[in-house]
Amino acid sequence: MKRTRATQLALVNWRGVFYERYELSDTVTALEGANGAGKTTVLVAAFVALLPDMNHLRFTNVGETTGGGGDRGIWGRLGKMERPSYAVLDITLANGERLLAGVHLERRSEPAVELTPFLVTDFPHGEKLQDLMLVRGNDLDAVPEIEELRQQAARFGAGLHKCATAKEYFTGLFKHGVTPLHLDGDRERTKVAEMLRTSMSGGMSRVLTNGLRGFLLKEERGLADILRRMRSNIDACRRTRAEVDDARTLEGEISRVYEAGQDMFTAAVQATEQAWQEAAKRIADGEENVRTADTAVKAAQVALESATGEHARARRNVDELEEARKRESTHVQRLEAGRALRRRIERVKAEIEAARRERGWHSGVSSPDEIEALRSNLTEQRDAVLS
Repeated sequence: MKRTRATQLALVNWRGVFYERYELSDTVTALEGANGAGKTTVLVAAFVALLPDMNHLRFTNVGETTGGGGDRGIWGRLGKMERPSYAVLDITLANGERLLAGVHLERRSEPAVELTPFLVTDFPHGEKLQDLMLVRGNDLDAVPEIEELRQQAARFGAGLHKCATAKEYFTGLFKHGVTPLHLDGDRERTKVAEMLRTSMSGGMSRVLTNGLRGFLLKEERGLADILRRMRSNIDACRRTRAEVDDARTLEGEISRVYEAGQDMFTAAVQATEQAWQEAAKRIADGEENVRTADTAVKAAQVALESATGEHARARRNVDELEEARKRESTHVQRLEAGRALRRRIERVKAEIEAARRERGWHSGVSSPDEIEALRSNLTEQRDAVLS
């Protein structure tokens, strides 16, 4: 499981430091240098960024030098007076986001210092901290004012929130999961201040030593018993340290297994999502094909209905034409019979006219009664044909 951790500390315009960035280890970060190199200044700046409350920032002769004048606390450890100073912690949150927790410091009349804590959210991981904390020039860099710092953060797509009080600053850190407590009361801040001061001074504060003396060094009658108990406590401390190391190793292995499982789960989710997208695309294509087929079926049904109507009309026309053909065929047959009868009548008429002209009867010509009967017979046949 990933945890929130501070990755670096940046100092801007402190005594002997224009801009410096200090990498912070996951376990222990050590500062090494000669007297006056600035180790205590770095610790004071970290103290200010962690606890920007002037009620708990009382530094007098915290360095190696113990001159009569002291180091004048925070006021004497800041840089050029005409520009502000900054102490900024670069923090990577548990969800992977980058948070900058810093303090803007301005000198007032000695030894007063005005603190303005601020939080910068959504600062990109790939960007350098010095590009935000300095106004970059062609030849020289400058220390920005707080509003210039806000504008530079906006250019990176980040947002700077200036906190009106230390309580607002601690509330913001608590909401982002940096601190386990709200630190909205003086009692909690005093405990944090004692812990930080003990870490900075490299020893045990009076509060811790007085409390531990009564617990670990109870009054005993014999020195041997005291030494035996001390040795037993030391052995217990060694065993505890070994168990802590083993626990850290186990925690590392569990973390690696968890991260591997999380990667596998993420890959499975991505594969499932890709398969779902492909299936959704196939479904969409199928639905489009169904709509196209439905349109074609409807068009075919309309065409079929139209063709059925045309076929019925054609069938009726064929039937009507067949009836007309039959009537015309009957009429033609009647005309042919009439023509044949007409030819016979013409021949008979010719024979009759010839017989009359000659006023006599030939052997092949019938008597007038037969002719009249023949004429009547032909007339009936003609009428029958014409009817």
